[in-house]
Amino acid sequence: MATGITETDVWTAADALLLEGARPTIERVRQKIGRGSPNTVSPHLETWFRALGARIKDPGAFAAAPAIPDPVAQAAAHFWETALAEARAEQAETYRRRWAELAEEGERLAADAEQLQQREIQLANREQDLQEGLKVATAQLAATEDRLRAAEQQLRQRDEQLKQSQQQLEDARSAVQTLLTEAETMRSLHAQALEAIETRHAAHERRWLNELDGERSAVKKLQVRLDEALIASQRQAAQLQTVLTEAQEGKRAAEQGAQALRGEIAVVQQRLLAADRAGSDALAAARQREAALASRLDAADAQSASLLAQLSQKDGQLAEVTRHLMVLASKKAAAVASEGPAAADSSADSSADARAE
Repeated sequence: MATGITETDVWTAADALLLEGARPTIERVRQKIGRGSPNTVSPHLETWFRALGARIKDPGAFAAAPAIPDPVAQAAAHFWETALAEARAEQAETYRRRWAELAEEGERLAADAEQLQQREIQLANREQDLQEGLKVATAQLAATEDRLRAAEQQLRQRDEQLKQSQQQLEDARSAVQTLLTEAETMRSLHAQALEAIETRHAAHERRWLNELDGERSAVKKLQVRLDEALIASQRQAAQLQTVLTEAQEGKRAAEQGAQALRGEIAVVQQRLLAADRAGSDALAAARQREAALASRLDAADAQSASLLAQLSQKDGQLAEVTRHLMVLASKKAAAVASEGPAAADSSADSSADARAE
């Protein structure tokens, strides 16, 4: 007559499924036992799962029941070793691919770092060139300012010369006016003398004519002197006018040169400001890119360390499980050898009766 299943039946079936590489479930345990309801199997299986952690720590906890045949244990060990080998191969392939990806990423990061170093060298050279250009431009600006000051000094000197020329022209005009006044005065005196001579009596006519000739000669000489003075004053006035015109032209040229120099100074200052801003922007962008590459490299190093730690942990777990399986197989072989053929037959009959139930 069939009896109900016990906790020992459920634990034995769960251990067998675990050794075969399958996860123990209610349905699989029922199929392994060959009977039993889910409501009966479920609490025993939960008890098995709760005790599994402590049993893993005990090497003898997974000793196979005497009823398990040796070929079944060997097949389970073979399946478990095959599963472990496949898992290790798959894990090794995954690690190999990941190492290759990390190596490629490291090469890319190294190339980026080299490019960044070259860029920094170029930026340093560019900054040095800009500094040299700034020095040259500063020297040019100083020279331009010196030229501007010299031009302003020349302009002031020409203004002084122009003032002196104007003063000389005024003096010449005053001298000409003085000469004209003296000539007019002499003409008046001569007219008065002529009127006095005309009133004289006829007896003195020869004397008067002689004196008249003398006066005429004197007047002619005076007229010649007056004409020469006028010509000289006109010539001096023309020279002063030429000097004044040249001074005005020089003043206009100096003002134009000063204006052009101011424009050149403004252009040089704008170019220096633009070059300084461009160099600052390029240097800031290069430093940001360097920080991003350094962050990526640190993240890759941390991920590599994490993967190595996981690999070491997996290897330790696999070694521990393998050791447990080896101990289990040794105990099973010793038990079979000590009990003999009769015990094996009895175990086979018990297994058959259990299956029948």
